[in-house]
Amino acid sequence: MLKKIALLLCSFAAIYLLNFTIPRLMPGDPLDYEGASAGEESTAEASAEYKAYLRSYYGLDKPFAAQLAGAVGRNLRGDLGYSVHYRRPVTEILAQRLPWTALIMGASLGLSLVLGVALALVCVRHRGADRAIYGLLSGLAETPSFLVGVLLLFFVAARVDWIPLSGAVTPFGSYPTEWARALDILRHALLPVAALTAVTAPELYFTARASFLAILERPYLLNARAKGLPEGRVARRYILANALPPIAARFFLSVGGAVSGTLLVENVFAYPGLGTVMREAVKYRDYPMIQGVFLLSTALVLLSLLAADVLNGLTDRRRGGRL
Repeated sequence: MLKKIALLLCSFAAIYLLNFTIPRLMPGDPLDYEGASAGEESTAEASAEYKAYLRSYYGLDKPFAAQLAGAVGRNLRGDLGYSVHYRRPVTEILAQRLPWTALIMGASLGLSLVLGVALALVCVRHRGADRAIYGLLSGLAETPSFLVGVLLLFFVAARVDWIPLSGAVTPFGSYPTEWARALDILRHALLPVAALTAVTAPELYFTARASFLAILERPYLLNARAKGLPEGRVARRYILANALPPIAARFFLSVGGAVSGTLLVENVFAYPGLGTVMREAVKYRDYPMIQGVFLLSTALVLLSLLAADVLNGLTDRRRGGRL
């Protein structure tokens, strides 16, 4: 386990260095967009003196090594810097936008887990359904989440009045109760969650299906049925319980794809999460903001990989003990 943690820390350090370096290799200068507002183009050219002042203020006039050392020191203190474009602390913007991203990503992962396992249980018991569902989910697994989002916009949101096209809440909406506000948020999250679930559920379905099929061939399952145990108990205690560890590991491995998919889908639906912040940050070369979003995403993905490794290790020891 210590080796895995050390490997993850080395991976984090390498990603951190790339995350710091690559934005600075992009053409353009963050100070060229000083007069721009969020979502708008710059309408005025800043003077050379003002740009020099801002370059010094944000530390962009320092050598690369000095900028990197300063960023590492600030990040270790929990300070992600000050956004050049938004003119606010990066941590403040992330704290404001993260709940929206967590909402649709968490909902899509939870629905994908339930849907994938449920479909796998149906398929291992009904071979006819297995052929149809397997083919459909095989196609969905190869479809980008943003493309599914665009198709949902054209064929669902544009035809159904009560499903919003974009945003997270109704602009200037007034809600008589908190329940009404929650329903409005759920309506806006419906299509982003559906797009993400459509491409994430197949991964969990394939893992669950393979795990269930392997368990159906185990001798202890035949022994349980020979004892006359009810089929429901056999399904819960023998099939589902033994299939859960690899499914749980696959769930945590799916977090990486869910993070990248969420950032893209948010831009399709103009959802006010980290994805739209990231688009603005790249567009306006906002180095601290780019680094903040990637740093948060990297930490989440690496932690999920660590959780998957832990679950795989526990599963291997469990199987070894049985042998």
